[in-house]
Amino acid sequence: MARRLFFGIRLDTHSQAHINAWLRTEVRARKAPTKMENWHLTLAFLGQVEASQETDMVAFARQLKVPTFTLNFARTGYWSGNGIFFLRPEPEPPQLSALAEPLRDMGAAQGLHCDRLPFAPHITLLRGHKGEPEVRSSITPFTLSVTQFHLYHSYRCDSRGLIYEPVQSFDLV
Repeated sequence: MARRLFFGIRLDTHSQAHINAWLRTEVRARKAPTKMENWHLTLAFLGQVEASQETDMVAFARQLKVPTFTLNFARTGYWSGNGIFFLRPEPEPPQLSALAEPLRDMGAAQGLHCDRLPFAPHITLLRGHKGEPEVRSSITPFTLSVTQFHLYHSYRCDSRGLIYEPVQSFDLV
């Protein structure tokens, strides 16, 4: 049975709380933000994945040897086409692309989702927001230490809405 999967980097609880406090006090939006427990940075969206493809993707991810790194967040962005308001890391460390690009390439080689756009790392805070939200004060910069990444299963639950559940974890070196 196929599952909707993606590789991503999870935010720690301190980073989640920091973003959440800033959103509540410094950002005026016409709709609620995405769920805090779902905040992540997508490395490679795979789409619907069959069990055999998942096994191959997990084996591939396990053999990647990328050093640990940090991501610094201080800037927001807004894509008007899909109404996504986001945080983006700057600068982008080379380890981030060294992790994302092979995962994206392997997904494409497996016949899974193939991104037409170049890798644009971000944390989605609002989705489907018409017009850029008003940011009264920039977020106080914070750093996320990246020591692992995850394979997530994305599904909808009647009582809890959209769920991003880590199903595999992979340590960086």
